Amino acid sequence: MRILFVDDEEQIRKLLAAYLGRQGYEVTLATDGYEALKAIRASAPDLVITDVMMPNMNGFELTRRLRADHRTARIPVLMLSARKEADDVLTGYSEGADEYVAKPIEMSVLAAKVEVLLKRVKATAGEMVKRRGRVLLFAHGKGGAGATTLAVNSAVALSETKLYRVGLLDLNLEFGNAHVHLDMKPSRTLVNLASLDPAQVDDAVFASLLMQDRSGVQLVCGANAPEEAELVTVPLVQHGLDRLRATVDYVIVDTPPTFSQQVLAALDASDGIVVVAEPHIAALEAAKDWLEVLAKLSYPRERSLLVLNRTTQSGLETDQVARFFNRRPDVVVPFTPMFDEAADRGRPLVVLRPENAAARVMRDLAAQLTVLAPAGR
Repeated sequence: MRILFVDDEEQIRKLLAAYLGRQGYEVTLATDGYEALKAIRASAPDLVITDVMMPNMNGFELTRRLRADHRTARIPVLMLSARKEADDVLTGYSEGADEYVAKPIEMSVLAAKVEVLLKRVKATAGEMVKRRGRVLLFAHGKGGAGATTLAVNSAVALSETKLYRVGLLDLNLEFGNAHVHLDMKPSRTLVNLASLDPAQVDDAVFASLLMQDRSGVQLVCGANAPEEAELVTVPLVQHGLDRLRATVDYVIVDTPPTFSQQVLAALDASDGIVVVAEPHIAALEAAKDWLEVLAKLSYPRERSLLVLNRTTQSGLETDQVARFFNRRPDVVVPFTPMFDEAADRGRPLVVLRPENAAARVMRDLAAQLTVLAPAGR
């Protein structure tokens, strides 16, 4: 296991590096938060041990940045500090530290805490392998593409087959409205977990966030009000996804038209992605940007679907759209005003008007999702 140790005092760096090396760990050293971030970007460690008081960037700021980045949010952090006051310890935990050890350091205490944290890393990795729930992300680059409508209808269509347990996570944190399509009023959201230690969030606590639709879909909302959005951190999104995928076969994630760290965290966890676009130039350009980002991230093309959603009667022909993307849309959802009627009535189109042509396409899309990311593998 690899440990990054960050401290501005050379003697302490040498002492701890030698001690941890004798315990069998591979140790990398850094003198401040900036050096630590460079080292982590080059090769992510299994654990970060950091002093608090350092020049340039202290341990609090380093931890804050690690927790805010989807790539590093899960790395455990152990803080060291000569400051033993309760406020300092609480500050460390509030910034996301997993453990806090006071200086002067008792090596046996440090070794025990390191062992516990690394065992937790191994256990978490094992649990991730066991989880069978597949995560499917609905993405779009421009508002108005109807991604939420398609995400909700796909989730309900999957659930109504009675073959799969389905969860729906609304990551539109400022203006989420997946619950409106299902005629629900969330009383608790991910925000309600923000003040809790992850260890306090057991199955019962997380279940209090779940709202079940008549179709069987389990809905979790990110936030209830725009001003609460900032409380939904990257680790909170990751924890919510972990909880959902441990209990359902498919987690449908509805996202806003951004590349926020929260969206990227969901993308990291995804087994497939549905990129939604309207047949208009601005929306197509935005969708193309999404596909290009996926290519830069080396996201496998076979794990993505391109969906053309005809939200209006006008727009480019499908052949024109195919030339624009240099690939044909995998699914074309025909225009129907019934989508709006269904949303106004709080029932998805696949339930309200199952015979509608667009509803039939939604069921086809749901079937394609099971091929894109087969459940139970």
